[in-house]
Amino acid sequence: MKPLAVSVQRLRGFLPIVTCLVLVGCGLAPVGLPHFATISPALALMAVFYWSIFRADLMSMLGAFLIGLVVDLITAGPLGLNALLLLLTHELGVSQRRVFLGSSFLVNWWGFAMVAVGASLISWSIASLLHWQLHEFRPVLAQLVLSLGLYPAIYWLLSRIEQRYLRPSLST
Repeated sequence: MKPLAVSVQRLRGFLPIVTCLVLVGCGLAPVGLPHFATISPALALMAVFYWSIFRADLMSMLGAFLIGLVVDLITAGPLGLNALLLLLTHELGVSQRRVFLGSSFLVNWWGFAMVAVGASLISWSIASLLHWQLHEFRPVLAQLVLSLGLYPAIYWLLSRIEQRYLRPSLST
C-alpha cells in the first residue's frame, strides 16, 4: 500500500464520527421555525445507533461519549446527559448487532424506535428531576415523532455513505 492510500484509509475511519458531528450541526442549525430548537430531531442518536450496528469497528464508546459531550456543551443541557444516552445507544446497538444486521430495515426502524422512546423518557425524567417539577411532555413527544419520521432518510443517507466510502471496492 502506498503512504497516501494508508492516510486516506485512516481518514475514512473517522467518517462515522464526522457524519455524527455534521448531523449534530444540522440539527442545531436555525431553521426559522418557532420552538424548533425544543423539538429538533435526535440526529446524533440516529447516527450513533446506525454506526454502532453497521460499523461498530469505527464507532467506539469513546466516540459516542465525545459526540454526546459535544451535544451537551453546544445545547447547554445537563452536562453528561446526551453523553450517557449516546453511550447507552452505542452499547445497545453493539450488543444487538447480530439481530439487526440480518434483519430488514423495518426491524432496524423498530429497534431505533425503542431506543428513541427510552432516550426520550430518560431525558425527560432527568430534566424533570433536575428542576424538581414535571416538564411538559408534548415537546418530547413531538421530538420523538419527528425523529422517528426522519429516521428512514438518515438511515438511507448513512447507508449510502457507508457503501460509497467504507466498504471495500471490488476493484482493489
